[in-house]
Amino acid sequence: MTEQPKKRRTPVPSGGRQRREDGGRRHATKVLMSDEERVQVEARAIVLGVSIPRALVEAATGVPPLTRTEREALHQELAGIKFLLGNLTNNVNQIAKALNSDADVPGRQIRAVLERAAVAAARVEELAERYRAS
Repeated sequence: MTEQPKKRRTPVPSGGRQRREDGGRRHATKVLMSDEERVQVEARAIVLGVSIPRALVEAATGVPPLTRTEREALHQELAGIKFLLGNLTNNVNQIAKALNSDADVPGRQIRAVLERAAVAAARVEELAERYRAS
């Protein structure tokens, strides 16, 4: 006779574990809630892909309520901006090196670098506004 595996009471969050905190997280809080409140909080946690305690902490600390997909999209966008800023830094250094060695740097090259910097700054500002409003 085979035993059926026990089902978990609540689903495992798909968002993964949090990063470790130096010294650990030493504080625990017990929250009493009605059945209706529990259902609402649990539903919210499932939608966000986090545990119930994480959903409560994020709600209390003002973290924008992002789903796992939204968090991944934000991470990808920020990684793209980081890559773009790295390229810009390299271009600025190349222009500075050329100018310091009395080489002739075309104005179009300088304008192109400045335009890319403006695009990167606009992307950062757009992200900040989008997630500030959340």
